[in-house]
Amino acid sequence: MLKLAGCLLLCGVLIGCSTPSSHVITGEVRPATSPAEVVVYEQQPEQFTEIAIVSATKTRTVKAAAKADPDDIIDALKSEAAALGANGIILTSVSEEAFTDRVTSYDGVQSGARDVAKVQKTAQGLAIFTE
Repeated sequence: MLKLAGCLLLCGVLIGCSTPSSHVITGEVRPATSPAEVVVYEQQPEQFTEIAIVSATKTRTVKAAAKADPDDIIDALKSEAAALGANGIILTSVSEEAFTDRVTSYDGVQSGARDVAKVQKTAQGLAIFTE
């Protein structure tokens, strides 16, 4: 029973550290491609087949966000699209929102709270396949 509880706790921690990404299937899913093969388009190519609407979100502290690769949200979007067999993404939106999160702590004797400035970056696009 203790091993199961430990495993569930570890899974919860790992999920909490991941980048939430999602998709809504709007066409036919194809065999997976490599994220490196996915091309990002700002305008629609002439001919394409729609696969899905994909989105990705990353939340970091302001300090960590300043050091992060600015394209990491696009890389997460590419990974989501590639898993659905896309070789392209028509980028529809990229947004960034700053907010403050209250973090509490307790060391067994005293408790405290502090505000942590965070940035949430979200990207959305249309996963496509071009010939």
